Amino acid sequence: MIAPVLGQPAYVLHRRPYKETSSIVELLTLEHGRVAGVMRGVRRARRLDPIEPFSRMEVGWRGNGQLVTFTSRESVHHWRISARFLFAGLYLNELLIRTLRHEEPVVELFGVYEEALGRLEIEHDLESTLRVFEKRLLRELGYELSFEVDSSTGNKLMEDVEYEFVRGAGFQPAFKSSKKTFSGFVLRRISEDQYEDEQVRRAAKLLLRQALRPHIGNKPMATKDLFRRRDT
Repeated sequence: MIAPVLGQPAYVLHRRPYKETSSIVELLTLEHGRVAGVMRGVRRARRLDPIEPFSRMEVGWRGNGQLVTFTSRESVHHWRISARFLFAGLYLNELLIRTLRHEEPVVELFGVYEEALGRLEIEHDLESTLRVFEKRLLRELGYELSFEVDSSTGNKLMEDVEYEFVRGAGFQPAFKSSKKTFSGFVLRRISEDQYEDEQVRRAAKLLLRQALRPHIGNKPMATKDLFRRRDT
């Protein structure tokens, strides 16, 4: 028999109604990664502990697999994120749900996520917050980008050379410059998380979108659609 889990730090990523009074809740937990399960009675009456995205909790559950049963919950903190930063936070939550397997430990990512929420709450630079998180997520998934060498030769990347990103391999010299290539100078700035330059910001967004695509799947991201609707 699998022992129940008690007092596990967790963040609420998503919730949806289940039966009359319960909800199915997706969590990012400190030691068990992504956990989904049933919270009973949370829709029956108002509670002081909000079961909403960006809520920090301590939870307990029994069972394992695709859907556990939560047996305890206690609210710890709720990050207050507003305006376009709210959409960014929802994007981070969707990324985690789409890329993480159930109950696969991602201990470092828990702290990275918490730091990102703190930046979003104080409305710190949005682009750098998202790019830093995306890079760290790739690392946790085992697909960290290497910005040091040309994967085709093993030589160090040169600042004045244009490179293309080859999925599963890395960066290789491009035959010609295009909107989908990256100079060694830009790649070095991305590796150092230096996003002050607009060219670097655009390139980082394009690059990390390419790198994450295989892990997200073909279904469009719901939060990107929300971004577009907000701006129209």
